Amino acid sequence: MSLVGAINNVAFTIFGRPIYWYGIVVTSAIVCAYLLYLFLAKKRNIDLDFSLEIFIWLVVFAVLFCRLFYVIPRKEYFPKDFGWDDFVRLFNISEGGLTIIGGIFGGALGVLLCCLKNKKYSFAKVADCVVIAVLLGQIIGRWGNFFNQELFGVEITDPKWQFFPFAVYIDRLGGYYCALFFYEGVLNFIGLVIALVCFIKLQDKLKNMTIALGYLSWYFLVRGCLEFLKYEHKTFAGTDVGVVQVMCFVLAPIMIVLTVLNQMGKITFETKWFARKIAEKQASLQTAEAVADDTPTASVDEQQASQDSASEQSEQETNAARLEENRTDETPPNKTN
Repeated sequence: MSLVGAINNVAFTIFGRPIYWYGIVVTSAIVCAYLLYLFLAKKRNIDLDFSLEIFIWLVVFAVLFCRLFYVIPRKEYFPKDFGWDDFVRLFNISEGGLTIIGGIFGGALGVLLCCLKNKKYSFAKVADCVVIAVLLGQIIGRWGNFFNQELFGVEITDPKWQFFPFAVYIDRLGGYYCALFFYEGVLNFIGLVIALVCFIKLQDKLKNMTIALGYLSWYFLVRGCLEFLKYEHKTFAGTDVGVVQVMCFVLAPIMIVLTVLNQMGKITFETKWFARKIAEKQASLQTAEAVADDTPTASVDEQQASQDSASEQSEQETNAARLEENRTDETPPNKTN
C-alpha cells in the first residue's frame, strides 16, 4: 500500500522563511499559461504589449476573486473579534485556499477591463486565447492541491482501490480518499486538447467567443459532476445540496445554449459600440504613426540646414580673421620719441 499524498508541503526555506510547493506549482501554472497565451495571441495578431498588460490584469483579478470565493462562505475567517491579523489572513494564499470558479469570474472581469481600457481588441477575440491558456493553468495548478492535500473526494475503504491515481492518502484524516484534483486535471486535459484542435484547425470557421463559451460549458459540467464525490463541500443551510454544484448545473446549460447561439450567429458578443471604439483607436494610432514617420525626415532636413549655416558662418569668421591679420602686417610700427 503506497502512501501517496503524505508529502511535506514545504519545498525549501529561504532565510528561515518556508517556500511551499503550492506556491511553486501555482507560479509555474501561471507562467506556462502565459506562454501558451502568447502562442495563441500571435495567431490572432494580438501584439505583445497588450498581451503583457492583459496578463497582469488577468492574474490580479483572478487570484483576488479565487481567494474571495474561498473565504467568504467560511465563517472561520470572520471571527467575532475580527482584527487586523484576521484581515491579513483573508489574503494569505501561501498555504492554499483558492476557488477556481471565483477565478473564472475575476479573470473575465480583468480581461474585460483591459479591453475597455486599451480599445485595441474586442473582448470576444481575446477571450478565446485566454480561456485555453487558463485551462492549461488549471491542469498544472491542481497539483498544488495534491501537495496541500485539498480537493479530494469520499473515502476509499477497499484496499484494492487504495492507490494513485485513483486515491490519495490524506494525513489529517488517516485514510485514502478519491483523488478529485487528478480526476479534474485529466478531464480538463481532454478539454484542452479539444479546444486547441478547434482553435488551430477550425479558426476560420468558429466565431469569436465560441471556444470561450465552450470552455465554460465544459468546466461547469466537469466540476458539477465531481462535486458529487467531493469531501466536505459547502452546502445550503439545512440541506445537503452543494452551493458550487447548483451553481455549476445552472450555468452549464446556459453556457451550452450561448455557445450554440453564438456559433449560429443568433447572438454576438462583438458589440457595435466596441467595434467603433476599436476603429477609432486604430485610426488614432495610424495618425500618430504617420506623424512620427514624418518627424524624423523634417528633423534631418533641419539638422542639415543648421550644419550648412554653421559651416558658412565659420568660413566667414575665418576669412575675416585672415583679412585682419593681413592689415596688421601691412601697418608700420609706431615710433616713440
